[in-house]
Amino acid sequence: MMKRVLAALLAAALLLTPALAGSGDGYENSLELAPGFTYTNAVAGSGSARVETHTLTSSPGSGVYPIVLACDTIYGGLTVSQMTAYAESLGYNVAGAVNADFGESTGVPLGLVVEDGVLKSTSDALSSAVGFKDGRAFLAEDVVVTLTLKTEDGREIHPAQLNKSRTGTGAYLFSEYFSTVSTRTSGEGWFVRFEVLGGEDIRLGGELELVVTELSAEGGSVPIGRDNLVLTAAGSAGLEDVFESFETGGRVTLTAECADERLEEADYVTGAGDILIKDGSLTDSELWNGSIARANPRTALGIRSDGSVVFHVLDGRGEHSAGATLTELAAELLDLGCVDAVNLDGGGSSIMSLRMPGAEGFTTVNVPSDGKPRSVASYILFVTDAAPSGRAERLFIGQEGAFVLAGSSVELSFAAADSALRSCALPGEISASAARGSVSGSTYTAPASAGTDTISLSGSGARGRGTLHVITRAGSLSVTADGRDAAGGLILDSGESVTLSVAAEYMLREVLMGREAVSYEVRGGVGSVNGGVFTASGAPGAEGAIVISCAGLTLELPVEITVEFEDMAGHWAAANVKSLYRQGIVSGISATQFGPELKLKRGDFVLMLYRAAGEPAVGGTSGFEDVPEGAYYAGAVAWAVENGITTGRAEGVFAPGDTLTRQEGFTLLHRALSELGVSAPEADEALLEAFSDGDGVAGWARAATAGLVRLGVVQGSGGALKPAGGLTRAEMAKLLDTALSLA
Repeated sequence: MMKRVLAALLAAALLLTPALAGSGDGYENSLELAPGFTYTNAVAGSGSARVETHTLTSSPGSGVYPIVLACDTIYGGLTVSQMTAYAESLGYNVAGAVNADFGESTGVPLGLVVEDGVLKSTSDALSSAVGFKDGRAFLAEDVVVTLTLKTEDGREIHPAQLNKSRTGTGAYLFSEYFSTVSTRTSGEGWFVRFEVLGGEDIRLGGELELVVTELSAEGGSVPIGRDNLVLTAAGSAGLEDVFESFETGGRVTLTAECADERLEEADYVTGAGDILIKDGSLTDSELWNGSIARANPRTALGIRSDGSVVFHVLDGRGEHSAGATLTELAAELLDLGCVDAVNLDGGGSSIMSLRMPGAEGFTTVNVPSDGKPRSVASYILFVTDAAPSGRAERLFIGQEGAFVLAGSSVELSFAAADSALRSCALPGEISASAARGSVSGSTYTAPASAGTDTISLSGSGARGRGTLHVITRAGSLSVTADGRDAAGGLILDSGESVTLSVAAEYMLREVLMGREAVSYEVRGGVGSVNGGVFTASGAPGAEGAIVISCAGLTLELPVEITVEFEDMAGHWAAANVKSLYRQGIVSGISATQFGPELKLKRGDFVLMLYRAAGEPAVGGTSGFEDVPEGAYYAGAVAWAVENGITTGRAEGVFAPGDTLTRQEGFTLLHRALSELGVSAPEADEALLEAFSDGDGVAGWARAATAGLVRLGVVQGSGGALKPAGGLTRAEMAKLLDTALSLA
């Protein structure tokens, strides 16, 4: 199984042997945030099989323990930042959070919710649950809660649910914890309002005395209110006899009993999904929820034999991670030493947020598949009873878990946290030492061989340690010139200088290294490099390359010395042509001529737009009969069709060799703006009235032309637009360069 392979790789990754360090197959880094409370980030595989995991382990007796909160009310979810803020407003000192139970679209959790002993919602189905008692966890399968309302005459009514969205069958009970607004019910029905005598809360195994204060058969939605309960049923439920069992002023007894007595004793309970592991063995996968069995981001909880609780989040749905199937998840939890384990909500809901050393507030450590945290129904939060003191108790390195190139010297930063895991000021001078490399002040020098290095820290009674992973070979290199991506090469004037910055990446993480790790060789006599600054030299049109060697890899950066087009000297579009030439969007008609007054062909203009868009991958062909598959502009025309930039001149006809009229050029450019990263707001066609021939713009081109006028891309010539005239190469350069400057 895939996760068996993962476990082996992660075990090997602890050593990061030279072979492994260059393979991109495994990584694991553990950080003890507090005694008995450890965060582990791990990666296995590469490419489309890459899996990234985030694991919190809470050991028995740890000062950080789990609680459950189903948001500020049962109805409506919260994002993780909203939840941590809400929990802290209640007085909890929160160290982190993960998502818990599955929920309805309304944010109502599907399963059981017990918060600090208070029953806030029953289970919507025969699902499982996780109970927490004194920081320890247990799994429960039989989570059926029986609610009983007993009237003075001995009649017993059993509400179907507490604080769940009402359906058309059964009677539903609502407490003040459901919503501060109302019961959120609609349509015909009835309700009975109770006052809770003594203001007590509903507890599993507990009993409450109630008095009926209101009866109504009008249906709809009603407010609940403090120390009140509302019993309601839809008209379609056919429970009028239940309604008739109550009378205003009548006394009623409410009990809530659970088949699993452990849940009645629990401090906190959350609903959960499939129990994947029980007593050290996989459960019957045929009984698992098949609708979520395929590879997904995941959140799960496992329990080890020593009582440690494992909270496990897998990234997915992106290049950073492939996620896991339920079967793979179960196998991984076994490999993590779990004897019991349960699947929690996953997919876009999977989230892990922690107080990380040196960071203000909370850090989302996983990559949510929505690109941002989702609002979810309930959370397991990690809290501590320790009060923030602002006094440093534990020390950390800011580069925790980073890759460092062997032999390189890099600057370390230090961070401190108090006993409540809050970041605080450093305690004066920090002493640091390395197990394998060396540290002088804050400068770390990595050893020559790959492997894990431990950094020990101390200062004014505070202590800590960090981990760095030394590698001898990176996975990829990238280079920028004056801060801009230079992957496509450089086109520079002779004598022009740019500052090169080389970055190495390994397993989608930055590799820390010193400038001395990068060496340069210039080929073709096109310049020289001094201290990372490249100065171009040579004759116009000369071509060569900068060969960059770093971290065991070589990157060749093409260099071309700018051609000085003789027919552009002093021309009004000279700067525009030069800009597009340097971006590889246009070229000359010869080595020394640009041909500024030549009329542009339709196929050539679309090719220039395509280059300006970065030449993205294209699927299929254009479908035009007059665009041969092998034509130099064929891919560009297919891209333009795919993105709605052109539909051709007629059915099956693009006319690539025809002269491009100015209004055709305006229309194609305007349609391509979004692909060029330029916002194109709508414009009033009345803008065309400012030009002497504005009324001559064809109907199909008027909106696009007005849009470019509004953006300042089209300014006309001598007060005219000349819409039917041919677009010259110089005019094209002015239009396109001006548009690109807006990106």
